[in-house]
Amino acid sequence: MRSIEYRQLASILGFFLIVQLAGVLIAFGLITPGVVQPAAAAGGGLSGQVFIYFAYLVAAAVVLVLLFRSRHGPVLFKGMEAIVVGIASFYLFLIVLSFAFPGSVALPVGIAALGAVALVAGKNKWPWLRNTAAIISSIGVGLVLGLFFSFIAAFVLMALVAAYDYIAVFVTRHMLTLAKASIQGNTALMVGSYEVELVPRGSVRKAEASRMLSLFKGTKNEELRKLVKRGGIPLPSLSALGAGDLAIPLMLAVSAYMTYFSYFFSVVLVASTCFGLVFAMYVSKRWGTALPAIPPLFSAACVGLGAYTLSTSAPDWQLAALLFVAAAAILALMLVTVIRRSRKGLSARIE
Repeated sequence: MRSIEYRQLASILGFFLIVQLAGVLIAFGLITPGVVQPAAAAGGGLSGQVFIYFAYLVAAAVVLVLLFRSRHGPVLFKGMEAIVVGIASFYLFLIVLSFAFPGSVALPVGIAALGAVALVAGKNKWPWLRNTAAIISSIGVGLVLGLFFSFIAAFVLMALVAAYDYIAVFVTRHMLTLAKASIQGNTALMVGSYEVELVPRGSVRKAEASRMLSLFKGTKNEELRKLVKRGGIPLPSLSALGAGDLAIPLMLAVSAYMTYFSYFFSVVLVASTCFGLVFAMYVSKRWGTALPAIPPLFSAACVGLGAYTLSTSAPDWQLAALLFVAAAAILALMLVTVIRRSRKGLSARIE
């Protein structure tokens, strides 16, 4: 796999920003103070639902790995994609349409259902809609979870997912299996930027050249076939981000708004997680490794929360210091792990 290009990283960052900004703007535009205050009062603390939902996430990941490894894995994997995209997009459409048609129930539900079915069908017919479907479903998941969980609950859930993401990529490595399956099946469980660059045959090792030629042997692109015959070697370059990596930070930003009715707090969290993603992309490119995105995103969210805490009328210096130390520890752990694995030749990759 060729080194990731900066334009691909810019595309991934663009997808991330679209999800975060669209999600918080929908929350800002549709949710009023009268709605926020009862919601904050009802779910102000941490409940067992966070741990139940986290258990569901882990179980779903295990099921997906088993499905992919089964005889009919690809077909079942596509079916799972249709369920996830269909349900997530349905709830997003329903939330927006419920505010557009406040006096009706059947109309928003019907239109939302038709929209969700159309999105799934459209993506299956036109594979290039993958990123669009992933973005819409990620907004739906992040928005629904942000409306459901209090900020404290959302923060704890993101911490749990960050720990799980680290283990799933660097220890069990099953997240790499899921990412590979999603890429091969062109499923809307990830957003990605995929490019192919032709290089002279002499600039690539013989074994790598043979592997790439066999990989693109069945291509129907006539122009590419002609260039390969002239001595060019196609090298793919891929940059991708999971739908969960898009939805979880949005959940945190929306829950901050729902709990505290603070536009500024939500914007701070969106900005900080963007910097966390930039850090993750830099490390991924620098050491040529697939990286779990949620840990650096959570670390950046800790920095954002700490900064917001210091900006209030009654700053909590101890809490801010604790958050900054936690953020630094997470980033240090990520760097140490990546560098150590790189030196041992164990860098996690998605081929």
